[in-house]
Amino acid sequence: MASTSSLFVPGAAGAGPLAAGLLSRAGLWPLRVVWLLAPLGIGVGLSDRLDQFPATGGTIAEVALWAAWFAGLVACLVPSTQSLTVVRIGAPGALALVGLAAVVGDGGFPAARLEGLGYGALLTMVAFLPTTGDRMINGSAYGSERRMALRPPAFALLGPVQVTWLVVFAGLVTGPVLLANEWWIAGVIACGVGAFACRHGFRVLHQLARRWIVFVPAGFVIHDHVLLVESILLRRAIVSALGPAREGDVTADGVADVSGGARGLALEVAAKERVAFGRRVKRTVVNTEADRVVFTPSLPGAVLTEARIRAVRIADPGAAATVPDGSDHDHGHDHDH
Repeated sequence: MASTSSLFVPGAAGAGPLAAGLLSRAGLWPLRVVWLLAPLGIGVGLSDRLDQFPATGGTIAEVALWAAWFAGLVACLVPSTQSLTVVRIGAPGALALVGLAAVVGDGGFPAARLEGLGYGALLTMVAFLPTTGDRMINGSAYGSERRMALRPPAFALLGPVQVTWLVVFAGLVTGPVLLANEWWIAGVIACGVGAFACRHGFRVLHQLARRWIVFVPAGFVIHDHVLLVESILLRRAIVSALGPAREGDVTADGVADVSGGARGLALEVAAKERVAFGRRVKRTVVNTEADRVVFTPSLPGAVLTEARIRAVRIADPGAAATVPDGSDHDHGHDHDH
C-alpha cells in the first residue's frame, strides 16, 4: 500500500465498517444538527464574555455572532464547494472564539467554557469528516456527475493552510471586537482590512475544496488545479485497471504520483495508452507522460464502488494495476517547461 494516511482530515476511513456505513447514510445531517445546536453548546461559554462589553458594543458582538451562525447554517443546508469552505473556516473559528473568551476574559475555564470548547471540537471534527466533504462538493455537481474529494497535499498542511486560516479568522474577528469595545474608528478600519484579507484568504482555502475525482459518462477526471495545470481525463476505454497502489508503485518507472504526498490509501489507475498532462512543481510546469497515475481520494472505498457502478475495470484483489502486453513501460518521463 502506498505510503500515503489521514493527517488532517478525520473521517470514516479510520472507523469500522459499521461506523463508516452509518456516516455515509447520514450524509450532512450530523453537521446540520451540530451546527443548529451550536448556540446552545457554544453560546453559554461566550455569554459571560459578551456581558463584559459596553451595552452598545455587546449588541454589536451578539449580532455578529448570530450572523456568523446563520451564514454557517445556510452553508450546511445548501451544499456546494463554497459552502464546504465556509463551514471548514467557521467550525474551527467557533472553537477558537471560546478559547479566546477563556484566555482574554475573566474567570478562566469554568464548566460552561469547557463545555463550549468540547462542543467546538465536536463541530470541527464533524465539519472535517470525509463524508461531509463528499456531500458538499456534490452539491455543485452537474447532471450525472459524481464528485469524490481528494485528500489535501501534505505540503499544504504543514503551515500554509493554518497561516491562511489564521489570517481569515483575524480578519473576521478583529473589526467586530474593536467595535464591541466602542473603538469606532479603529473598528471600521479593521473591518475594511479584514474584508480584504478574508476575500483573498477564502480564495486560497477554497482551492482545497475544489480538488476531486469526478465520474462522468465517458470515464472519470482527476480535477486538481493545485497540483495540475489542467484536469486529467481518463476515458473508460483506455482504463485497464483501477485499484489500491502498492508499496513502491509511486516511485516505479512509468508511474506519475499526483497525490502531493497526501496521507491515506492511494489508488492507482493503469491506462492502455500514455496519458499526457502538466504538473505544477515549485512554481514551474512539468510536462508528464505516464501509463499509471496515483492519487489519494478521501474515500477510496467509495471511489472503487462508484467505478464498478460506472463499469470502470477494477484491479484484481492483491494484484498491482498492470499495463497490457505490448505497451511501452518506459513512459514516466518528466520534461521541464
